[in-house]
Amino acid sequence: MAEKSKKTEPFMQDSDIIELYWQRNEAALTETDRKYGKYLLTIANNIVRNEQDSEECLNDTYLGTWNSIPPQRPNLFLVFLSKIMRNIAIDKYRKNTASRRTPSSLMQSLDELDESIAYSPSVEEEYAIDMLSRLLNEWLGNLSESERFLFVCRYYYSDSVINIAKMLQ
Repeated sequence: MAEKSKKTEPFMQDSDIIELYWQRNEAALTETDRKYGKYLLTIANNIVRNEQDSEECLNDTYLGTWNSIPPQRPNLFLVFLSKIMRNIAIDKYRKNTASRRTPSSLMQSLDELDESIAYSPSVEEEYAIDMLSRLLNEWLGNLSESERFLFVCRYYYSDSVINIAKMLQ
């Protein structure tokens, strides 16, 4: 009976969870896991496609969050967590596939990004990046909510087309 009521307890507000991190209270990790653990595991699984590796990525995400707050105080906690998870999962995927001869399209696109990010851009390049960012945001702003959802799921979270179709019914 006690476990049943535990499942129906409301989640803490993100600001309250972040405050626990600032207080260095380990309950922050418990509350983060309770509220976002399944979601973060889904992100990892979409990238590494291995349950054990996904669990390891989740633990590394919590450690990364613990080490980042403070000094950071994220405005959008879920986005903050998702970014940490995604970077850790991509690193894990790279490590797991380093010995393969033919890189996946995900890895090719990330390697291309690495090549362009590895140097300091000139003023002209910074302007072009800023302009591209504005154009992309404008383009996304003109999409319907479901189209934006589809774009983010597919190209940020690496969800499969089948999973996205299920989510959108």
